[in-house]
Amino acid sequence: MKTVLLDSGPIISLTTSNLLWVLEEFKKKANLTMTTGVKRELVDRPLETRRYKFEALQVQSLIQKGTISVIKDEAVNKKALELSNLANSLLSAHGQNIKIVQIGEMETLAAAILYKADAIVIDERITRTLLENPHGLHLLMEKRLHMQLQHNEKVLREWEEATRHISVIRSIELVTIAYEQGLLDKFVVDIPNAKRELLESILWSVKLNGCSVTEDEIDAIVKSEKV
Repeated sequence: MKTVLLDSGPIISLTTSNLLWVLEEFKKKANLTMTTGVKRELVDRPLETRRYKFEALQVQSLIQKGTISVIKDEAVNKKALELSNLANSLLSAHGQNIKIVQIGEMETLAAAILYKADAIVIDERITRTLLENPHGLHLLMEKRLHMQLQHNEKVLREWEEATRHISVIRSIELVTIAYEQGLLDKFVVDIPNAKRELLESILWSVKLNGCSVTEDEIDAIVKSEKV
């Protein structure tokens, strides 16, 4: 059975879109897991507040049911620190390294490497670009920071070697798969172009709830589904 690491962003997108339940269906085909850092962000801290407590309870419910397991391994923290140091040495300006990521953001990547995960589910754009197109990160960060940056070619090669086996999925792909498998058919109602309206609604929901996806990408998915 495949192993899939879940980052916090996609869980938030699914929860706030009322789609967290689809993970129970995906559990039948894959081992779903998260790091203690992700659990801390999604459950432990929100339970101490009022605003996101209900969302935290929903995630904790899936953990208690065994739908999502939690990795507790100090080696993950150590590997996350290595990846964080590497990523934050990629770009510089005026001789000073540019901080790109926090160590917590690297925990999911570290666990994916150490546990040989088949994929990670992550929505955050910087981390995804680091994995899918590290060369393109240079231009992205220059646009964000409005300054010229230099990249370290040696560090870039080390980063690519360390992360080249990691496959990335976004929450947008998860809900598209759920749609394709008929998991959302119960929401098809008696309106014109019902299936198209359903697909567009779930895609826009996860986008508006945090998934980094463009309008053109959404249009392309709807077109490819021929609804």
